[in-house]
Amino acid sequence: MTPSTTQAPSELITPSRLTKKRDCNGLLRLCLFLLAWMCCSSVYAVQAETQANGKSQDAQRFEKNLTRGEAVPAWVEQDNGRQIADSNTAAPIVVRLSDVQTFLDKQATTYVHRMMQANEASMLTQVGRIEIPFHPEYQKVGLHSIKVIRGNQVFDKTNTADIRYLQMESELDSGIFTGSVTASVVIEDIRVGDIVDIAYSTTGQNPVFDGNFFQTMVWDNAYPILRKRIRLNSPLSRPIKYRILGQGEGNIQIKEEQAAGRKILTFSAEQLKAIEFEPYVPRDVFQFRFVQFSEFSQWGQVNQWAQSLFDVNAASAEVDKVVASLRGAANPDETVQRALAYVQAEIRYLSISIGENSHKPFPPEVVLARRYGDCKDKSLLLVTLLRKLGIEASPVLISASNPAMPTKMLPTPMAFDHAIVRAKVNGKLYYLDPTRAAQYGPLVNMGQVHEGAQVLVIQKDTHDLAGVPKNEEGTPTVTGRLEKIRLNKLDGVAEFQVTHQYAGIDAEHARFYLGRQSKEQLKNSYIASVLRRYPNAELKSGPTVTDNRQANTLNIELNFQIPGMLTKNSIGWQMRYQASNMRERFFLPENPKRKQPLTTPVQPPLLRYELEVILPEEVNANYNPSTAKIENAAFQANEVLTFKKNVFRATVELRSLKDRVQPQEVVDFMADTRKVSAMLEGSIQIRKTDLRESATRDQPDLPLKQKVKEQLEEEIRNKSSMINEARANGNNPVLALCERSLAYARAGRKSDANADLQALKKETIDTHEYLRCRSNVYFVMGDFKNSEVDSARLLSQGLSDGKLYILRGMSLYALGRWREAADNFATAVEQSNTSQAKLRASIMRQLALRRQNSPSILSNTMDGGDDWLNDMLSATYAGGKSEDQVLHQVHKRTGDELDVALAEAYFYIAQLNIINGNKIKAMVYMQRSVEKSMLTADYRPLAEFESERLKKNK
Repeated sequence: MTPSTTQAPSELITPSRLTKKRDCNGLLRLCLFLLAWMCCSSVYAVQAETQANGKSQDAQRFEKNLTRGEAVPAWVEQDNGRQIADSNTAAPIVVRLSDVQTFLDKQATTYVHRMMQANEASMLTQVGRIEIPFHPEYQKVGLHSIKVIRGNQVFDKTNTADIRYLQMESELDSGIFTGSVTASVVIEDIRVGDIVDIAYSTTGQNPVFDGNFFQTMVWDNAYPILRKRIRLNSPLSRPIKYRILGQGEGNIQIKEEQAAGRKILTFSAEQLKAIEFEPYVPRDVFQFRFVQFSEFSQWGQVNQWAQSLFDVNAASAEVDKVVASLRGAANPDETVQRALAYVQAEIRYLSISIGENSHKPFPPEVVLARRYGDCKDKSLLLVTLLRKLGIEASPVLISASNPAMPTKMLPTPMAFDHAIVRAKVNGKLYYLDPTRAAQYGPLVNMGQVHEGAQVLVIQKDTHDLAGVPKNEEGTPTVTGRLEKIRLNKLDGVAEFQVTHQYAGIDAEHARFYLGRQSKEQLKNSYIASVLRRYPNAELKSGPTVTDNRQANTLNIELNFQIPGMLTKNSIGWQMRYQASNMRERFFLPENPKRKQPLTTPVQPPLLRYELEVILPEEVNANYNPSTAKIENAAFQANEVLTFKKNVFRATVELRSLKDRVQPQEVVDFMADTRKVSAMLEGSIQIRKTDLRESATRDQPDLPLKQKVKEQLEEEIRNKSSMINEARANGNNPVLALCERSLAYARAGRKSDANADLQALKKETIDTHEYLRCRSNVYFVMGDFKNSEVDSARLLSQGLSDGKLYILRGMSLYALGRWREAADNFATAVEQSNTSQAKLRASIMRQLALRRQNSPSILSNTMDGGDDWLNDMLSATYAGGKSEDQVLHQVHKRTGDELDVALAEAYFYIAQLNIINGNKIKAMVYMQRSVEKSMLTADYRPLAEFESERLKKNK
């Protein structure tokens, strides 16, 4: 099995086994609440009848495989590590020496010498317990020495260390038994600063490889390594190839020597830095290096080796009996369907992968007699059945854990951990996984979880890897959620129908899940998602399952009645909706500045949410259709909204395009995901003017300031509802809490805003969305110092847009840091996308420079901008437009537009009067700006602050 990219590696990579089972439970998106025992690993201490000496029979047996105090082999080039033992480092754990040497003869012996120092008390357990894995069927361990170095003292623990033998079957719950044993060495009396020095050798290799040598060793580590060495000593008659895979810092010195008919390869380095693992990295990107050795130079050699394992005499009466039961299909496609269904359903998954059976399958007649087998057993059985039925079929080796990995490695059996089948039907190739479940219908419609994987087809003419192709035919794989709502009265009870739509792989996962649920369990799991949004919902019928196995689609329908679906507000009626089947689709790192690509999901390839709301006949809306599109390298999102007469429709689609985002694209990608999040949560607003013969149709609109205030109150109610819902579901509503605090602050409810802000201070979440929101809250509350700190932090993390620079510039302006404010406004000019935003940033930059008494290098006009804003920019320069000329341009507007522009103009003119020393005039204009400005105006907090400051200094 290939190494994990997210965990600290050990010295050696555990040999792969053809035992990988596709974990349908882990992939099943429906089953979020699986029983805890399904996810747990199992560790079994060796237990047996206790003998007179107090040791179990198994412990005595395993002790024969481990010898204490065994002499170090003569071929080892020893390094006592003393010259580096006194080096100091502040890391909690330091690997002083990592020395791994392999001597290849008829058997392979690997010598490991490791010196580790714990500099923190919390790390003593890790340093003081050493695990040595081995396979008692074919391996022996020689424990040469265990020492504890404490300053100038050396304590020999070789014979006193407590050794327990554990059978750590970590995949037992998946039905995999490997027979592996771990010698757990516990060293007593370890103290902070001690160096644990251990040396041991493991001799023997799996007989399934026919004496061929394959080994992979990790180079980098999650802890700093002061000295690292890997050494391979092999006969010249056995050419061993090597390859360094992965990425890391620092050069590896490679030295090649020959002596006495042997070749010695040495890889060495000093002062290796600890690897800082980034989350959410694609599986085929390795954040550390490892050194691979292989005796094979071509994939054809791996194929020849594997053919000998899968070449089994299929003459069996039991096999023939099964073949006879599968005959009579209408066509070859159906023949394969029958055989696949038989092996998937009738042969349960269980792997006894001890010794050579890690890769060698059991004969088909044995598997049929047992009625169980692992991937290679089931694959060989399926191949045997298909061939006897006249279908061309071959076993296939694949890496289920890292599908693209084989192309990066030297040819080796170790590149694979799973076996499947390739069948040729009507001239087309199909890759079938007999360990999967609930696959039915035409082969072209079956889900393909191994799409894009690099595989080795086991047949005579195979010389290289092949790829599992993308299925371009068959039923389109769209997974969706369809919601239909009907209301006869605006304040009446809504008829709510929700249909969960699954296709392809997701349909198969759904069948797998449904087959393991009672009707009551199924009902409870599906109504939960509706009750979270609508606590008063009452189930009227369902869940009703419609399973189209030919098309490989499955729908689950439920019908509810929901009172109070619409909420009345000052504008009319409102209903919120949510494309919940697309939530939490992407992996979002805390820090967008990355060295590694960011993985993105590609299954299912297309997600869809559809909403249809049929309102009472009295509703007669007439809005233009609204469309939105967000696209980048990883995904494409589309939204279409229509509201005609009494029918509202919303469609949101999210299509996967690529499985990763390059490091330099992550910032923009995360910005796009925020836009998608906003797209997934919408609302229907039914205005009073949308009603037929409404008495409110001819009434004048509310003043703009009143509308804004009511919108803020509506925002507060909505966010409060989201917060309550999240808390009821056990989730942390940090972002909603912050957004409510911002709405409170803008509405002038400072005490409520501060209460939410105090609650937020207990949280440690620092996502970009949260930090941006909190920076705005601080700004509106007049806490310009903390607002500047948060916005500066966002900018340091790579987030860069005009609004953020404006926000920070405004905070710096309030703090009197004019030069820095001017620099941020200048960057905002460059980053902003609209001419008006550029003009506003230019005006603020010029005002900051004037406050600093610094000369400007900007033009006093900009092309394409609003006329009064251009005049305002000119007014900030000596000899430019006058206040009266600016206000004359502003007064060309009427109604709400005039009020908005006038309030902003007053703010800028007040700033100019402050600069010119006209404090009384400045105070008048600033107060007018505060009185006229919208509660949500960006400059309003600064206007309020300046107004109070002017009053105090009057």
